[in-house]
Amino acid sequence: MTTHTYVLGINYRPLAGMDIGHHPSAALLRDGEIVAMCEEERFVRVKEAPGFFPVNAVQFCLRKAGITIREVSAIGWNWDPVKAAERSKQQKGALVSGLASAMQYGLRHTPLRAFSGALANGFLPERLIDDLRSELMYWFGVGRETPLFCFDHHLAHAASAYYASGFSQATVITWDCWGDHLSGLVARGVNGTLEVVEEMPFARASIGKLNDFVFEFLRTSEKGNLMGLAGYGTPRGYLDGLVDVERMTMRMDLLAQRAPFPEEFVRRAGAPRRPGDPLEERHKDLAADLQQKIEAFGMKIVERAVAATGIRRLCFAGGCALNATMNGKIGRSALAADGIFIQPEAGDAGGALGAAYLAHAALGRAIPPQRLCHAYWGPAFTNEEIIEQLETVKVPYEVLRDAEIASVVSGMLAEQKIVGWFQLGSEWGPRALGARSILADPRSTDIRDRVNLAVKYRDWWRPFAPSMLAEAAEEYLEGAFDAPFMIVTFPVRKGKEKEIAGVVHADGTTRPQMVHRDVNPRYYDTIRAFAERTGVPLVLNTSFNLKGEPMVNSPRDALRTFFSSGLDALVLGNVLVTKRGR
Repeated sequence: MTTHTYVLGINYRPLAGMDIGHHPSAALLRDGEIVAMCEEERFVRVKEAPGFFPVNAVQFCLRKAGITIREVSAIGWNWDPVKAAERSKQQKGALVSGLASAMQYGLRHTPLRAFSGALANGFLPERLIDDLRSELMYWFGVGRETPLFCFDHHLAHAASAYYASGFSQATVITWDCWGDHLSGLVARGVNGTLEVVEEMPFARASIGKLNDFVFEFLRTSEKGNLMGLAGYGTPRGYLDGLVDVERMTMRMDLLAQRAPFPEEFVRRAGAPRRPGDPLEERHKDLAADLQQKIEAFGMKIVERAVAATGIRRLCFAGGCALNATMNGKIGRSALAADGIFIQPEAGDAGGALGAAYLAHAALGRAIPPQRLCHAYWGPAFTNEEIIEQLETVKVPYEVLRDAEIASVVSGMLAEQKIVGWFQLGSEWGPRALGARSILADPRSTDIRDRVNLAVKYRDWWRPFAPSMLAEAAEEYLEGAFDAPFMIVTFPVRKGKEKEIAGVVHADGTTRPQMVHRDVNPRYYDTIRAFAERTGVPLVLNTSFNLKGEPMVNSPRDALRTFFSSGLDALVLGNVLVTKRGR
């Protein structure tokens, strides 16, 4: 009988933890290979699920593997509060570090222990680990017999990208706002080992914090939509006093201010935008300034990293790795001459995967070489389960044969219908990739605007993206390379913009998912059938959710969203649901 090694990775922080208790998630490995992973928000139906423990995500992973928590050999956590506290002390200088160490010694080993309960966890960071163990005991009955490994936040990000890339050698870069007092790191991945080359202290600079600062000034609906707004603006130098690209520094003291915002910045950029205020040209220009600074900072970090490692094969993770415009420019540069891989769940939730990899290695097991080729690691449902839900809520439906689906759906898209598409397991990461998608005709801006007004209800400036046949990329895109996770932008070739106007941004770029038939044959065949009808080998694809909600996870979620929006049809597995009269 073969004994498997199961390792669970989790991302979780209570809300009190630097206000970053978002995106709880879980990932499960068997013998170092992915079995399942999912974000808690998909189950609890709260965007980013701040402060939730990833109970449902863990339970799903265990069910998918067919095991109980007692069969898990170790648990990895993508935060290390003890190491973070040590790093914080070192950044404050020798005197403060010495005083803090003396106080901690007293609270741990002398009668001063009696007062430790009245002090914040920052004085005794190991209590945060005890708190996590208490959560694991409360929810799952996990005792101290199960090893719990704590990993540096950015090291977990790095592991999530490197070990899923399939690269034997890589320059690994992580970047986000804040994690264990770092804003990023550079590592060298060689033959299954990760070596940290450089840490990027949060106190010196943070691309993610700069993005948050501008987001709080502009008060748009989401942090991630500033990249789209930048395409409508012109850089004016509003951020010059806050960012020094040459020295790789930022005025972190000023970026921490928001009420009031720094006086010198307000003199240049004007008063902050209040809720309900119209977007002015200066707001668009500020977004363009932000994107320019992010790209300049990012390019310089990559240049230094490649110079240090000598490896022009890149892996990215961390929330700033979701900046598709920056990813595209770096990916088309000589710095990525030998390839680039960006972990599709680049944000904090993705750290659960990295923590699982590192915990597996901590047990003394080798991590087998593997390439993350798809993101369909969440819950999947059979046709029987889908029909049972439809029967329960008394919704009429039609069952299509496998051979009919591509023809029926492509025909509806060509007739300007908007279709909900529910297949396979739900996606790992924030991008819909042909499992929990809304599909439409990409050829005109009219259908794009109807999707926005009738379904997505989102900001007018946010572009929609296409799913395209992988072999069509060269025909439509400049500098194309394989990009399966809709996380890289490319310039659209001259003469093709009008042909696919619904998915071209104001700056002439698009953010495609390149679809391979061996990864998602039903989706590929549907896009190909649309190409046979229209001559265009791509479809408009956006996430299956309403504004402010997570992507749908279950058939019930899909039905609720379908009947709450202007969708014309819904395809769940082989089951077709339409609205009366459409």
